Amino acid sequence: MEKRKLQLIGGSSYMVSLPKDWIKANGLKQGDEIVLEIEDKVITLYPRGFKEDIRISKVEITDFRRYDEKFLRRFIYALYIQGIDEIIITDKKMTSRLIAKISEIVKSLIGMEIIDASDRVVLRCLTVTDFDMYGVVKRMTQIVRTMIGTILEAIKKSDFSALPELKNLEDDTDRLYLLAIRQEHRLVREFSSPAKWNELRLILGIRTVAKLIEEIIDNLENFSKYIVKLYIKGELETLEIFLIELNKAFEMVSNAYFNSDLEMSEDSIQLFEEIEKKMIEKIEGSPQYRISLESLLSTCRHMKSIGEIALNKSVRESLRAVE
Repeated sequence: MEKRKLQLIGGSSYMVSLPKDWIKANGLKQGDEIVLEIEDKVITLYPRGFKEDIRISKVEITDFRRYDEKFLRRFIYALYIQGIDEIIITDKKMTSRLIAKISEIVKSLIGMEIIDASDRVVLRCLTVTDFDMYGVVKRMTQIVRTMIGTILEAIKKSDFSALPELKNLEDDTDRLYLLAIRQEHRLVREFSSPAKWNELRLILGIRTVAKLIEEIIDNLENFSKYIVKLYIKGELETLEIFLIELNKAFEMVSNAYFNSDLEMSEDSIQLFEEIEKKMIEKIEGSPQYRISLESLLSTCRHMKSIGEIALNKSVRESLRAVE
């Protein structure tokens, strides 16, 4: 860490010198404008136009090295979540089949489109503006409630024909989760100042909640597959009761998280602990029943983790209010 001393000039102003290496690295010269961003007790300095430059980023790929679909999917996903806005592919081994593979992969990414597929392939994200990360997580919580409601209706009517359609909701959640990670990476670059560490912690917390919800939806989708093969009526009724309880508790923990309600967060944690205990007591049954209950048990534990995050968030925000 480099230190500089303040100098008094003109009797009323203070000056601090800037490192020569930093000036050269940013291509600055005498008379150029430097932006001062003041937040609380922290001042951040950066060249004019710097913020705009980091918000829109491009990368050129000249060699994929590997061309199997699994690798390509992971590679393009990794570029997407890093916050890259434009991906230019000029690989010499580009073929129509490879372009078709890339096109299929891009369909899984919100906002990403192929805008050129001539002698090169250009992918561009059309959602480069900021969006409400809470809005993404709220949409994910809505998907959870929709899935639970669909499963409960199927059990009530003894008609499981609509349950395979839940896979579409799970796919939507995966896309939303990737979008949340992408925005997290973009905002982390901007919130590197100590004055914005509270915002940074909030962003990382939202990402964790998004991941927990993704796991919850995966478990619910598996649960919907398992119960189709259940033939013992009493076991299905037991699972239905647990699912109803989880649905009510999830609504409570969602409200606690979004509203930073400390007492509701604690109440939801205790409620999930009670449901978890009852589930463990009812674990015995047919193999299909046990694997179904295990999915709900995992769902319950992930929901309880959201309650713990909600409690920590509530405490942190109450401390900031006191400060």
